[in-house]
Formats: sequence, C-alpha cells, structure tokens
Amino acid sequence: MLIHIIVADQEIKKNEEKSREDESIEKLRRERDEYRDKYLRKLAEMDNYRKMLEREKKMEIEKCRAEIVREFIEPYENLQRAVRGDNVDKKGIELVLKQMEKILKSIGVEEIESIGEKFDPMLHEAIAVVEGEEDGIVKEVYQKGYMLNGMVLRHAKVMVSKKREVNEDGREDNRN
Repeated sequence: MLIHIIVADQEIKKNEEKSREDESIEKLRRERDEYRDKYLRKLAEMDNYRKMLEREKKMEIEKCRAEIVREFIEPYENLQRAVRGDNVDKKGIELVLKQMEKILKSIGVEEIESIGEKFDPMLHEAIAVVEGEEDGIVKEVYQKGYMLNGMVLRHAKVMVSKKREVNEDGREDNRN
C-alpha cells in the first residue's frame, strides 16, 4: 500500500507539473496574442497617419495653387478690360505686365539670363547654330527661360555660336 501511495503521489506531482506547464504555455499564448494585437493596432495607426499626412500635403498644395491663382486674377481681369475696349491702351497693358512681373518675382520666379552666356544644357535649349568667334556662346534668345527657386520651369530657347573652322593654309573649312 505504501508503494501505491508513493506512485499516486508521483502521479499527482506529474499532473501538477503538467498543469503548471499548461498554465505557463497558456500565459505565453495570451502574451503572444496581446503583442500581435498591439502590433496590428500600431500598424493600422501608422497607415492612418500616412494617409493623414498625404491628405494634408494635398491640401497644402491646393492652398499654394489657390494663392498663386488669386494673385493673377486682377492682372487677368485688367487684360480682359484692355482687350474688350475699342482703343487698346499700350500703357494699360504695360501696367498689367508690370503687375504680373511683380507677382512672378514675389513667388521666386526669375528669368534665365542667356545672351552672351556660355550655353548650359541645364538652362538652355539650342534651336539654332550661328558662326561666331567662340564655341557655345548664346547669341540670341527666341523664347525666355524661367526658374523658380533654382528649379528650371522652362528652358530658354536659344541660338548658339559655333567657331569657324580654319585649315592650315588659313582658309575656312567647309567640310561641315
């Protein structure tokens, strides 16, 4: 009978150990599920935050666009009035032009200086070549170029010089 008690006692201890292991495993599962839930919530929060930033960015862009357009409404209306009249007043159009130049300058738009400058493909688009004393000098501007805070809005369309080729006997080389 003593053996039965010892065996029964050992089985009870094994069952208690197994029960503690099961409790420990269950506790670990609950913790895992809590961490997974927290992770998924944070992931959703980050996604919502990203979407909010994107919406705010779009709103800021629209505000900037509206601000710029608002600045051009008055000169636009002045041009409409000037064109509608039978007698187009050059001074009136010059005033509108000055208004527009002032607006462009206030938002950071600058003309690209070109004539007499070295041709720069980052600023200029060569649309014609003419003979000159030196290679790659802008001789004429067909269409002005503009920059906004260092970023090219439109390249200047220009005529660029090409140095005359002279062969050994001093005559012009016509092989081009």
